[in-house]
Amino acid sequence: MAVGAVVRRGFAGDLAGRLAELRALRGPAVDGFTGRVRDLVVIASSSRGGSSMVTELLRHSPRVLHLRAEINPFLRLAGLGHPDSATGSDRLGAEHLHALAPHVRQELDRELALDAGTPCDAVDDEQYALDVAWRITVQWPDFDLDPRLLTRLALRVLGEVRAARGWRAGEVRDVVAFHLALLEALRAGGLPVDARYYDLPAARRGSGEPLGAPGDTLVEEPPFVLTQPWRRADEHDVAHKSLVVKTPSNAYRIGFLRALFPHARLRVVHLTRNPAAAINGLYDGWRHDGFHAHRVAEPLRISGYADHRPQDRLWWKFDLPPGWREYTDAPLTRVCGFQWHRCHQAVLDEVAPVAADTVRIRFEDLIRSRRSRVDCARHLAEWLGVPFDGALRRAAQEGIGPVVATAAPAPARWRARAGLILRAVRGPVRDLAERLGYDAEDGWI
Repeated sequence: MAVGAVVRRGFAGDLAGRLAELRALRGPAVDGFTGRVRDLVVIASSSRGGSSMVTELLRHSPRVLHLRAEINPFLRLAGLGHPDSATGSDRLGAEHLHALAPHVRQELDRELALDAGTPCDAVDDEQYALDVAWRITVQWPDFDLDPRLLTRLALRVLGEVRAARGWRAGEVRDVVAFHLALLEALRAGGLPVDARYYDLPAARRGSGEPLGAPGDTLVEEPPFVLTQPWRRADEHDVAHKSLVVKTPSNAYRIGFLRALFPHARLRVVHLTRNPAAAINGLYDGWRHDGFHAHRVAEPLRISGYADHRPQDRLWWKFDLPPGWREYTDAPLTRVCGFQWHRCHQAVLDEVAPVAADTVRIRFEDLIRSRRSRVDCARHLAEWLGVPFDGALRRAAQEGIGPVVATAAPAPARWRARAGLILRAVRGPVRDLAERLGYDAEDGWI
C-alpha cells in the first residue's frame, strides 16, 4: 500500500463522514452509555493545576473508568465547543444538550462509549489500529484521511516495529516508538504531520523553529495524546465503576454533565494548587508550542504572548472562562491569574454546592514528599471507594512522572520569575487563595 493513498485526494474532506465510518468499524460498545453510568467523578481544577497527574495516578486502579484523554474533542464534534455553542465561553448547561438533534446526541453517546475504559497490557491489533486511526483523524482534521487505509497503515507499522524490537503478539511496549514510526510513515507519504505537536519526551520530540497551531481547525488540543493500549468498558464496568473526567473547562459545565449522565451520582474532586505555581505553569503554556484551544475572531493583544508568539495571536490557550474578552489586551500574567481565579471560583460557587459529595485535595501534597503523596492518594482512594493496593499503591509510592509538562519539574519553579508572577497574585486572586487555605508563600511549591 502506498502511504500517499491514505489521503483521499480529489474530493472535499468530510470529517463527520470519516468518523461515522470509524464508528461502524470500531464497535462493539455499551449502548446508551451515558444513561448507564452510575457514578461520575469530576476532577475540578484550574488548567496547569495537576489534574493530568492525578488522573494518571488513578489510571493505576482497575476499579475506575476513564476517557483516554479529555472530553473536549467529543464536545467539539457535537457542535458544543466555542464558538459553535454560542455561549461565548466554555460554559455549557443542560439546555445545550437538550437542543442537540437526536442523531448528534446518539453520535456523542457512541463516541464516548467507544472511548471509555481502562489501560491494559495487551491489545487486539485490529482494534488498536482502529483506535489509532480515530485519534489521528481528530488530531489532523484538515487531512482527508481514508479510515480503512489509515487503519491498514497503523497495522503495518505496528507489525514492523514489533518485529524489529522483538515484542510478543499483542504487545505495544513502547508507545512512543510506535507513534514516531507511524508519523514518519505519514510524512513519507507527503503529510506534514510533526512529532513536536505530540506529548513526547523532549529528547524524542525533535527541534526546530517555533511552531504555530497545527491547523486552522482543531478538534484535539496539542500536545496531542498517544493512543495507549486500552480495554474498552463493558456493561458490567459501567454499572459498577466510577467514570472519572478531568477537563478543567468542566468547572463551567456542571449542569451539562448532570444532563449528559442523567442517572449518575455526581461527585467532585476539587484539586487546588497555589496560584503562583499554577499561574507560572499557565504562563509557560501560553508561550509554548502547544495548548492552542480556541481560535478567536480578532488578534489577541496580550502582552507577553502576542509579542512573543505572533503566529499564535488568533489562538486563546487553555480554558475559556466567561468574561475572557475583558482580558484580550491584558498582560499575560493577569490573563493567567484570571484563568486560575475564575475556575476555582466556579468550583466553589457552581460545582461543589450541587455535587452529592465533594473532597478537596492539594496538588502540593502529591509532590511534597513520598509520605505526603501516599497519604493523599490513600485518602482519595478511600473517598472514591476503591482499594488502595496493587498498582495504585505502587504508583503512589514511586510517584508519577511529568504529564504534558512544559519544563522539567522543580520545587517552587515559579520563584525564578517571582517578581513577575506575584504581581498577578493580588486582589481577588490573593483573597481566593486564602479562602482555599494558601496563606504565606513560604510553603508554596
